Amino acid sequence: MRLLSLFFSVIVARVIGIPTRKLADCNVCKSDACREIGEAIRRGIDGSSDPCINFYNYGCGSWPAHDPIPPSELQWSTDDKYSLRISRRAKGLLEGKSKYDDLPFIKKLKQYYRSCMDEDAIERQGLTPIMTLIDANGGWPIIMGKASTGLKNFTWQEIDNTYNQLFAGSSFFNIKYETNEEDATRHILTISIDNSVLSGLLWDELEEEDESSLDPNLYLDTMIYIIKAFAKHKKVKIDSISMSEEIKKLYTFEANFENITELSEQEVLKGLDMNETKMTISELQEYYDLAKPQNLTAKINWLQTIQFIFKNVNVSINSSEPVIVYNKELLHKLAHLLDDTSPRVLVNFIQWNLVNAFIPFLNKNMRDIDFELKYKAYNVTEQEPRWKTCIDYITLSDALSYLYIKRYNVTNNIKAAIKMMEEIKTEMKEHILHSEWADNSTKKFIIAKLDNLILQVGYPEWYNNQTALNERYEGLLVGENYFKNALSMLIYEKERFFKKFREPVDRYEWTNHPLIKNPFYDYTNNRISIPVAEILYPYFTLGMPLAVNYGAIGMVFGHEIAHSFDSDGMQYDKFGNKHSWHNEKTTEAFDKKVKCFVDQYNNFILNTTDEDEEPIQINGLLTKDENIADNVGLAVAFAAFQKRLVTAELQLKLPGLKNVTDEQLFFLSFVNNPAYSLCYTFEIWENSRLFLFSFLI
Repeated sequence: MRLLSLFFSVIVARVIGIPTRKLADCNVCKSDACREIGEAIRRGIDGSSDPCINFYNYGCGSWPAHDPIPPSELQWSTDDKYSLRISRRAKGLLEGKSKYDDLPFIKKLKQYYRSCMDEDAIERQGLTPIMTLIDANGGWPIIMGKASTGLKNFTWQEIDNTYNQLFAGSSFFNIKYETNEEDATRHILTISIDNSVLSGLLWDELEEEDESSLDPNLYLDTMIYIIKAFAKHKKVKIDSISMSEEIKKLYTFEANFENITELSEQEVLKGLDMNETKMTISELQEYYDLAKPQNLTAKINWLQTIQFIFKNVNVSINSSEPVIVYNKELLHKLAHLLDDTSPRVLVNFIQWNLVNAFIPFLNKNMRDIDFELKYKAYNVTEQEPRWKTCIDYITLSDALSYLYIKRYNVTNNIKAAIKMMEEIKTEMKEHILHSEWADNSTKKFIIAKLDNLILQVGYPEWYNNQTALNERYEGLLVGENYFKNALSMLIYEKERFFKKFREPVDRYEWTNHPLIKNPFYDYTNNRISIPVAEILYPYFTLGMPLAVNYGAIGMVFGHEIAHSFDSDGMQYDKFGNKHSWHNEKTTEAFDKKVKCFVDQYNNFILNTTDEDEEPIQINGLLTKDENIADNVGLAVAFAAFQKRLVTAELQLKLPGLKNVTDEQLFFLSFVNNPAYSLCYTFEIWENSRLFLFSFLI
């Protein structure tokens, strides 16, 4: 609790104006970035709030009045606001002309965007593109009535395997590979029961929301409407009673399947990690068969299923291949459910999953239905502009990022960000060396991790090689049909991913989109990735007061570095291999520190209720690693900032914030941080005084 006392006293002293350093006559920064940030911070401040009691409300209390949620947005925060700026710039690049337009990969990028923007062509095509795919894979029984569907020639296993082969899109399980924790130079297959694999392949703004909270009656009505629209497209007349019965069976099966997957989510919410079991494919088959499925509907040939995924990439898989199975007990639950379900219902479910996932690529009628279901329930009254949707769904991310960085020079920003990261990493070492819970061997272990930490900032170096970018999309066909383009891109990316399975793990490979604000730490590679979107104008700008950059972005750097030794990070060595602790005394001291975080966060109550209208309490065990990273990251960023102030020139002031000290500005910048999106147009905490404590333990 020592850190809590220290930081609480700092904030109280700085923010309410207890003298910390003399406010000399100073110059005011007059750049566009300073004016914009100064105005944003000033407009967010609620001067009627006492920062000693309610720091969150002091820093963000006026945000809702000045930045209401736009009618087309699900939520609105500083993060959303500045992400929209990037999207608008991308729109200009995609619709404008540049000297790079003759490059093959840029031609493909812009053709993909044009096909998305050509709504007339999409309307003319209607449901034909997806119906062609469905008909080629057994058809959709529910829209055919008693007519022949070819179902007798296509089992659900064959259809699901085909979709898995095409774009790794099973309706029942997620098969992929990850870095092997026992040998971080190699990959290992993983299997999990998952009902959202298909939709997860395609970007969806609602992906972080709980779709199970949607009105079940509205969802059922939507299902009926979509299925009837497909039946109409096929020009098939179906008895309404029989269709209603089929839809009811489909809906019931989907609900039962979701109940299976929700069990693992409930375990996580209780603070339990997902169970991992390493076995061979042969052992996986033996374990699955222990469920003793009686009907063909429950028979799964796991070797064949996995081989199908690798069928087009020349990778050999046999029964001795090791796999990691997450929550293996769910396999038996799945087997029992499949055993009790008819083949027709299972095929209906697979095709429904396909349709549901591809709705964003279909005609306006289908997109309107999707909007009514997913967004109106959240009081979103308008659909976003078509150009925004098209940019959100562009999957040629490397091509778009290349175009962006060529137009907006970010070289100096990257250099400055790397310098700041090195400073914060050095400060983190000091933090560890002076820690009381770690013994000398543990300190050496953590310092070694920090010394071997891979820092990825901005974008991949190979972006500077046009030949490499051409090769990146070599063989990808992009035409005028938007649906076909989206499908081709999925197939292309799936094959590109699985081709690398036998290759050694590349610790330096970029795995995220440079234009998406998603910094992260990768345990199995001991690597931090900070995309260029994180260090763009206005929140990371050269010439900006140090407090702004350190408060907003320095904390992000500190947060990600801190993940290298949170409760999960401590289980991996400097190369990303699983590491076993041997010093019981240090382990006990570490666990005690973690428990302190868990206990404190368990006391936080959200300003919302559950389905029983009971207040929702934070689960400190579930959020412990993020809480550790937040607290340590902020402490280290602030310490690094204070050291920089000692040698830095007198800092310029932001317009309208002339009487704010450098230290005050650091924390006001932090609370306005676009990466953490702490300023929302809705209240998060029941008592936002808790917000102050939650970040400053």
